[in-house]
Amino acid sequence: MKRFISVLLSAAILFCCLVMPAAAEEAPKAVCSEGCDCGFSPVVYVAALGSASIYSNYGTDSEKLLFRPGNDALLKVIKEMLPAVLRLIFTKNYDAFGDSLISSVSDMLGDMAMDDNGDSMPHVTAKESELPTDGSHGIDRDYYFGYDFRVDPLVTADKLNAFIERVKEITGHDKVNIKASSMGGVMVMAYLKEYGHENVDSLIFQCCPILGTQVAGELLTKKLYIDKDAVVRYAAQALPELKNGFAEKSLSLLLRVLDKTGVMGRLVNFANKLVPKLADKIYDELLFPMLGRMPGIWSFVTDDCYELSKAAALDPVKNARLIERLDNYHYGVQGRANEILACAKADGVRIMILASYNMQRTPLVESYKNSSDATVDTKYASVGANVALLGETLGDGYVQKVDNGHNHLSADNIIDASTCALPENTWFIKNMLHCVTHGGTKDFYRWFLSGDGDFTVFTNAKYPQFMLDDPKNARLKPIE
Repeated sequence: MKRFISVLLSAAILFCCLVMPAAAEEAPKAVCSEGCDCGFSPVVYVAALGSASIYSNYGTDSEKLLFRPGNDALLKVIKEMLPAVLRLIFTKNYDAFGDSLISSVSDMLGDMAMDDNGDSMPHVTAKESELPTDGSHGIDRDYYFGYDFRVDPLVTADKLNAFIERVKEITGHDKVNIKASSMGGVMVMAYLKEYGHENVDSLIFQCCPILGTQVAGELLTKKLYIDKDAVVRYAAQALPELKNGFAEKSLSLLLRVLDKTGVMGRLVNFANKLVPKLADKIYDELLFPMLGRMPGIWSFVTDDCYELSKAAALDPVKNARLIERLDNYHYGVQGRANEILACAKADGVRIMILASYNMQRTPLVESYKNSSDATVDTKYASVGANVALLGETLGDGYVQKVDNGHNHLSADNIIDASTCALPENTWFIKNMLHCVTHGGTKDFYRWFLSGDGDFTVFTNAKYPQFMLDDPKNARLKPIE
């Protein structure tokens, strides 16, 4: 079962980060050419994980879509696993169940594995964004940059640089605005480290794991635990995203029934008992070989787990080149995030870091009580905020850690933003799901992108440092 939970956890990394904002709606275009004087730098949108389709044997008779797998592939795994689950219940043969799980998942996703150096296999192709050719741009018309999430972020940074240079060329602008969602923030940080910020007017980081996300490190270090209440909360907060009232109500009722009758608790207890029996097998035969060689996935590992994760998952000789790559990102980019961001700000780049809080994080690891946007821990997306655990506060009489002459404590006493890398440029939205936006959020971004000067959390009373998400009315409200 440990293998099983590992797969769920790996799916958490691969799947939970997939939630991304809807494509920008069409708006009046600014059609520009060389030496454009429209006054607004074009927007490059660096998308979230899953922005490129990945195939094996692309363009041949044996072509297969690996990511994201279609419904047929998922149903095939379910059909294969149902008999295995029944056999497990009656025979208690955990190894046989693990073998079935490993075989089914490997058949669906195994070709995505990288080699020992962290390079993609020759027969695997990622359909990434091509260089753009249309110079039309505007505040609601961006240039979409998609990438292979498996690849070394510093390699992707080279491609992002080429993309930005092309956007500058076709629009006639010297600089661009960059908006990054989720894993896109990793790629932007790698770009800033490699190429600097001279080409950038402004940066928006939307729910980005700039300092990683705890689930990745705890996954790789086998700190697995399933909490029943966390599972229920996690499922309940995701239901509105079905965009189907009947399905949402039906599944919500089923969830409550399973919880109230104790069925959910028994299922979770069963899963937690299975974890120790299958963990090593699934890690060694599925998780480490499939995900453990992907440099992109390693960019999510937080500093407190990084060296432990390398020791657990990698061979210092066989994976020497991969480890060199991982260290270059971890210590050269993630480890220097404060410095990279502060330098950009000091040179006049306008920066918005947006983090969400008060949502149940992936409920499959020991740190399930970290406040988050349901995927990325708030303290890591905000680059350093001091954040109370989910359902708790910072305590009576709490005083913010850094006195810079401004109040950076949330009115609900959950967040101290004074410890952030950029406390004056970091906003928090309570109850916002990972990168799920609406008209109110987009208005917030338009305000930031269309202005001049160094906008801070104190510039506009409509958009203070701490806001509440109100998706039903498509608005953001100040927390008072």
